[in-house]
Amino acid sequence: MSSFEEPSEPCVAPKDRFSLFFDLPSELRSKILSYLLCVHRRTVDLDPSNFTAAIARLNLFLVSKQFGFEAYNVFYAGHTFRIFQTHGRFLGKRTAPLLARLPSYYRNVITSLELRLGPGWSDPPKPWYVSDRLGLEDCIAVRTLRVFVEVDPSSPIFKGFRLNEDFFTIFSGSLLQQVMQRLPVLDTVEFDAYPSVDRHGALMTRLLEETRKARKLVAWGPEREWGDSLADKLEIARLRARQKQGSSRALF
Repeated sequence: MSSFEEPSEPCVAPKDRFSLFFDLPSELRSKILSYLLCVHRRTVDLDPSNFTAAIARLNLFLVSKQFGFEAYNVFYAGHTFRIFQTHGRFLGKRTAPLLARLPSYYRNVITSLELRLGPGWSDPPKPWYVSDRLGLEDCIAVRTLRVFVEVDPSSPIFKGFRLNEDFFTIFSGSLLQQVMQRLPVLDTVEFDAYPSVDRHGALMTRLLEETRKARKLVAWGPEREWGDSLADKLEIARLRARQKQGSSRALF
């Protein structure tokens, strides 16, 4: 008689850990991935620190084809991406912005973009122009554009340092207009700024005018807490009413 007994049931190899992960509901998998991949309130831009800050997270894209697909959807939908770079190392004429470096299927899942105004106010960086290379038309999930204003050179304190009083105001207004035109489903523009920027100054006035012309909703970011006054709330209500009216007309 053999010293080895036959097993009563056939042996079944245990599932590997990734198979167990994919047994979870998709909502739970996305939640887990968001803890691994997303940094709260981080705006992604071309930056030398990306290599150390993001490489470990992005390596998860390489685990498997299915894992990579779910991971990149969570990562690109969970961050705000800056349209034009602001770090001095990446302001050269031939340096392509981050959006231009991404394949279209990554741009397809981005939900939030940021336009930061202020760097290079006397001589805007050469890569700061809107063209097909940015692939803004591919950003079919972007409904919110965040505009952060660092400085307003039309302020009297810049007198003697600027080219002229209106140069950066005109440049910024045109840049915002072109960006809004190319985003296919954009409905909200969120404004914020540093404390030195006047809500009723020339630059902010021009940016708000362009937003109204494009019939986009105005929202306010957390830095300045603009929009709390009754006048601002009425302004937002009027714009929403115009948007609704425009949508109704488009149906007939």
